[in-house]
Order: sequence, then structure tokens, then C-alpha cells
Amino acid sequence: MRSRQTFPAPADVRHYLGAWSAVSVVQFFVAEAVVASRWAAPAPYSPTANFISDLGALRCGIHAGREVCSPLNWLMNGSFVLQGLGMLVAAALITSTVLGVAARPTAPSPKGLTATTAVRFLLGAAGAGLVVVGLVPEDSIDALHLTAAGFYFGGASLALVVLGIQWLRHTAAGWPVLGLGAVSLVSTAVGAATRLRVPEPGLLERLMAYPITFGIAIMGAVIFVGARRQRAEIRRLRAARPSSAAS
Repeated sequence: MRSRQTFPAPADVRHYLGAWSAVSVVQFFVAEAVVASRWAAPAPYSPTANFISDLGALRCGIHAGREVCSPLNWLMNGSFVLQGLGMLVAAALITSTVLGVAARPTAPSPKGLTATTAVRFLLGAAGAGLVVVGLVPEDSIDALHLTAAGFYFGGASLALVVLGIQWLRHTAAGWPVLGLGAVSLVSTAVGAATRLRVPEPGLLERLMAYPITFGIAIMGAVIFVGARRQRAEIRRLRAARPSSAAS
């Protein structure tokens, strides 16, 4: 019973904060909708034709053959930064042990710990890349913006695939995490191979980006639920201790 109470200890504050940081990435969808609604270019903003980063362009005019004008660019870029920071905090606070067993009272395997340590590294690198995406909009230093976006798409999608495979033996959430990661990873590979020169580049980019956001949010929700479950178990054991001692 002792091991169930103390291992892998997801009920501490750091895991609650890490879990909420992961879930917080969904703010991106709100920011994107608000910024897109204020689009001011002559042609309406198209989720299938325009890139997400077009919403963060600093100036109105022609960029890479597209006419862009986003008065709320600061909100979109701020959302990128916050999303990246949420990933960084989650990667830093959620331990490899807790991540490896989906916050369940199960001993992780050495191979599992290696996998989830890699997941944390990939999420951290992806989060740092997304922070740079927000700080360096597409019409400022385009090469740096694209490189940072590559770290985000590649690192985060691979992290979800590895995490999903690891979670299959611990939680049903492993399947959606793996599926979302696979969709993003395949789409990222297609985007890299074609340099996003496809009939609907905005749609392809969203197939790269949206699954990442959903997958990280699911990861955070699973860790949060596991932490709450363990905290409830600890309280139950503490409440039962006096009666056990009396008997």
C-alpha cells in the first residue's frame, strides 16, 4: 500500500502546475479566431489558403506572394509565445517517471523512462521554437521564423508519437495522443517535402499544428486527472489510519 501512496508521486504541486501549463495551450484557438475576425486585407482570411503566421505579420502588404494585414498581430504573436511557454513549463515540471506511467501508481520500465525523457526534451525544444515564432514574426526575419517553426512542428509531433506509444499500456488516452501525433508528423513530413507549396497550404499547416495543440492538452488533462486520483487516495489512506490503529 505504501508504494501506491508514494509512487510515482504526481500529486505534488509541480505536477498540477505542469498539467495546467500543458492544457493552457488551447488558448491558441481562441486567439486565432479573434485575430482572424479582425483581418483587414482586401481578400478575407482563409484558413485553407492563409498560413497561421499570416495572423502575426507586423505590416500590411505583400508577403511571399500573399496579401496580409492583421491589426491584432500582437495578440497572435503573444499567443504563440504563451503556448510555447506552456510547453516549456510542462516539459520542465512533469517528471519522466510520472509522464512515463500516465500518472498512475505503476512502476515504469527503464526503457519507458528513456522514452519519456526524450519526450520532455522534444517538447521543450518545440516550445522554445514556438516562443521564437512569436517573437520573430514571418515578415521580420523569415529564415529564423521558419527554422523555429520547424523545431516546433517536428519536435512536438514526434514527442506525441513517442508518448502515445508509451501510454498504450497505461491509459486509453494513448490512442488519441498517438493518432494526433501521427497526423501531425506525417503532415509535417509532407509540408517539409513540398515546402508547403500545395493547393491548400493553410489546410496542410493546420493538419501539422492543430493535432499538436490537442495532443498536448490531452497529455496535461491525463496528468491532472492522475494527480487528483492519487491525492484522493492519499486522503483516503490518511483518513483510514486512525481507525486501523484503534482496531
